[in-house]
Formats: sequence, C-alpha cells, structure tokens
Amino acid sequence: MHPAAFVAFDTKNALMQAVADRLADLLSDDIAETGRACALLSGGSTPEPAYALLARADLEWSKITFALVDERCVPAEEPASNEGMLRRALAPALAKGATLMPLFVPAEDVAAACARHQALTPTVALLGMGLDGHTASWFPAAAGLGEALALDNPRCIVAVHAPQAAGAARRLTLTRPAIARAKHVILLITGVDKQERLTQALAGPLEDNPVAALFAPEMPPVETLWAP
Repeated sequence: MHPAAFVAFDTKNALMQAVADRLADLLSDDIAETGRACALLSGGSTPEPAYALLARADLEWSKITFALVDERCVPAEEPASNEGMLRRALAPALAKGATLMPLFVPAEDVAAACARHQALTPTVALLGMGLDGHTASWFPAAAGLGEALALDNPRCIVAVHAPQAAGAARRLTLTRPAIARAKHVILLITGVDKQERLTQALAGPLEDNPVAALFAPEMPPVETLWAP
C-alpha cells in the first residue's frame, strides 16, 4: 500500500515542475504568514532540475533561506558537494537575495553547525530515497544512524560514517527531530524500482529501512511525489 499523499506523475519533467511549483507555493505562503521562509533541500541528481525551475519563480527571494538536509564532508568546490550543486541550480535565486546556509564547513565542528541551524524554522524539507532504503544520510548500518534517528536527540545535526555511500563516506546529516520541525515534508522518488522499494521499506525493520522513519506518527505528514 502506498503511504498517504502519494501523487504519481506521467513523466519526470512533469514531476520536476510539480515539485518546483509546490516548493514555490509553500515558501510564498510562509512569507505571507511569518515574513520569512526556509527550505531544507537534499542533494543528488534527481531533484536538481526542480531546483533550477524553482530558481526562476517570482518570489521574495531576500526573505528565503535554503539549507541542506545532508552533506558530504568535502569542500563546496568538489563535484561531490551538495552545496556546490545547489549553488549552481539556485544561482538565479541567490543572485536575487536568497540565502544558502552551508552544512559542512571545513575546520568547523558539529556543535558549531548545530548552533547555526538551530534557529531555523523550516517551511519544508525535501528528501529523496536510495535503493538501499536511506534518506538524508541515514544509511543502513552507518555509524551514527541511531543518533540520527533518535526522537529524543536534542542535536539537529550529527556526523555519520557510511562506507557504502556514494561520493564520500563521512557526512553530516540533519537528525529526525530536525526534520520533524518542518511544517511540510516532501519525499521525491523516481522509477518503478524505488516505488517498490518504498513499499517494502514501510513494512520492514527501521534499521534496514531508515526512510520509514519519515512516516512515524511523530513526524509531519509526508507528501510522496513520484514518476516512472
């Protein structure tokens, strides 16, 4: 059975436009209500087209902050950096006053990163999923996974080590309580294989299927957007 709020699109292009439109609407609504808005964004190649579309929207960019869901512990100039990808995809928005808050800063410890992020009030968190059942940098069997998923963890960021992770094994990731602070959570997946994997994950043990942690009762409702 699909999780609640599962929406399918015919093509990836339609999905990317829908994601961009949904993010734009949520950010605009939060600005109208509170005067500010914040989006927690994931890296990887899947959401990049949606970010490029979002950056063309007519929004009050000076009132919007972007932050990262997770990051590889590499400089922003390296190809594996999520921050680097976001800076390229969101360049038009950043040029018009939007802010992008780094997650990994060389020589900065996790406590300093937590201090910077603790004040954020996220409008929306956009996440993806790997075929191993991970989301954010919550990888099965990763060192630090338990700390990342603990609902009573007061820290918003933890360091994890996942040898199987692409790009870099050492990563920083938002914790589940940090994601839970978002008013809205969107899970973006593509392909029949990931659709089937998500269904399996929701029926399996959490330690093998960390993405299922997003669907716990303590979390905001998840909107799952998918295209083949």
